[in-house]
Amino acid sequence: MEAAYPLRREDTGTRGLARSAPRRPHGDRPFLHAISRGADHYASAADREMIEATNAALALFGAKWKVDVLYLLAAGVRRRHVLHDHLLVSKRVLTDVLRTLERDGLVHRRVFEDGPIRVEYTLTPLGRSLTAPLFALYEWSAAHTATVDTARADYDERCC
Repeated sequence: MEAAYPLRREDTGTRGLARSAPRRPHGDRPFLHAISRGADHYASAADREMIEATNAALALFGAKWKVDVLYLLAAGVRRRHVLHDHLLVSKRVLTDVLRTLERDGLVHRRVFEDGPIRVEYTLTPLGRSLTAPLFALYEWSAAHTATVDTARADYDERCC
């Protein structure tokens, strides 16, 4: 018998992005068991794994300024002071964001000690692979922002 939603992380045996979501037999996209079986069924452990993995992926760029830095690095901006010139953020906050992205394996920091020390940042292959979902989110936003704004205005008119 499948466990009922919600499950604790230790019940699923997952840690972040460690396990993959269940796959459809005739396709490569994951699916939710609870949806495919109808409204009377609870989400399974596999569903919970998929939800947790998605949340872990969103956390990689969910904090303020991370998306900005990832886009700038994808565009080729490499030096810290140039990144700082493009953003309205303190040097300390930019340093913290870069360190976090480096810790997550999305950004590589390279120090050049020839002459005055200079530091360059580049996207790692893992960081570069995150640009496709970011571009997809942008495309979704560009296509649906007006609809979301209309829905919000309708809700505010009805409820507030």
